[in-house]
Amino acid sequence: MVAGTDKRANKHLEDFGLHLEDALERRERLANQYDIDYGHERVFPALVDALLDEIPEGARVLEVGAATGLLTRPLLTRAGHVTALEPSAGLLRRLVSSEVAQSPNLTVVQGMVEGLLHDLTYDLAVVTFTPRHGMALSRLLTELATRVHDRVILLLDEDGSLDWAYLAREAAAQGIEVSLRIIANEEQDLASRKRAVLLVADVSRWVPTLVTPTEWVTDAREVEVPFPAPRGAATRLVRDMLARGDRVLKIRTSPEGSDRLYGNLRTAAYRLGRDRLTLRRDDDVIQIVRLPKAGEAE
Repeated sequence: MVAGTDKRANKHLEDFGLHLEDALERRERLANQYDIDYGHERVFPALVDALLDEIPEGARVLEVGAATGLLTRPLLTRAGHVTALEPSAGLLRRLVSSEVAQSPNLTVVQGMVEGLLHDLTYDLAVVTFTPRHGMALSRLLTELATRVHDRVILLLDEDGSLDWAYLAREAAAQGIEVSLRIIANEEQDLASRKRAVLLVADVSRWVPTLVTPTEWVTDAREVEVPFPAPRGAATRLVRDMLARGDRVLKIRTSPEGSDRLYGNLRTAAYRLGRDRLTLRRDDDVIQIVRLPKAGEAE
């Protein structure tokens, strides 16, 4: 299955920390070199094994920068479903024409993370040697943290730039738990040995707010949403919360409709509240939380 993304993401190109057009053009040029797999020089067996150790059996995985499917193949051996995301049409043509595309557990999407619809969520994301650098890496991690339930795994170059170290520090400052491993290709000579960083960001308990759970309980209005939810219910709930000035809104619905309503609420909160609202789930309750303003007392 091949899908697309929201083209409005292109207006954020200045946030990527690189000349994005140059990076995309290079991917397109290499797409025509059929004797190589894009990124093959960075991927080695020990790194693949370490990556697969981080993938829970049956997980729903978003693979960012899938290229020709070099890591898509091993990911499909562990994951329940893989969404392979790649901006290059040429590289995707090679992926789609390969045997890996025959897997019923694979969806192929052309585009970038910022263009994915916000009602699409995953258990975890795998980022394969992104060309983004500096603070753009931190923005990418934050973007993915709003779309996955468990963890974000980044494969990064250990090239002396220390981008991975700055990313780990920035993530920790945001309250994201980070673990790091530097993995070497032992099959190469010591002088030319390739090293890569496996950075795992646990976002399962991360929310971009300092509001504590006890404050939610004492400062929350509750709403019951029937199943199936009425058309436009998520948009109306978010608009009503913003208009009333609620700090927290707790929403209950039938378990059968919880996932769909949660996805719709995330989309509505992003569209209408963007930097003012965030969402959490606590068993059968969906909580919309108003983010504190800069300098606001907790």
